[in-house]
Amino acid sequence: MTQGRFVVSAVALGIGIPMLWLIAQWAFLRGNAGLSYLLLSDYRIDRVLLALWPSSIFLMADPEGRSALVPTTAIAVNAALYGVLGWTVWFGLNRRRFVLPVVAVVVIAGWYVLFRWYAGA
Repeated sequence: MTQGRFVVSAVALGIGIPMLWLIAQWAFLRGNAGLSYLLLSDYRIDRVLLALWPSSIFLMADPEGRSALVPTTAIAVNAALYGVLGWTVWFGLNRRRFVLPVVAVVVIAGWYVLFRWYAGA
């Protein structure tokens, strides 16, 4: 796979995951507090969402969901993160193998810091 296709695929994934979540939230969770609580608190889907869409933190800027700019910005930042991650993985696979463990350590450290912040520790 070429570099461009790999990065475009990563960016598409970075856009697709938040879009699927927002569609599911709009279709099923909007106005259903019981189901929202069940999924986000009991089943910990919020942590999965945070791991796959780290820029979803931006959604706190508009808790009532009235602005289209906030989710658009969160999706754009996520697409950029996935694009950079996709490019570094492609670079590691095709040019310098030592980049792959560095990317893995950076991603794991980023998740650790994000989850520590999310948990309030």
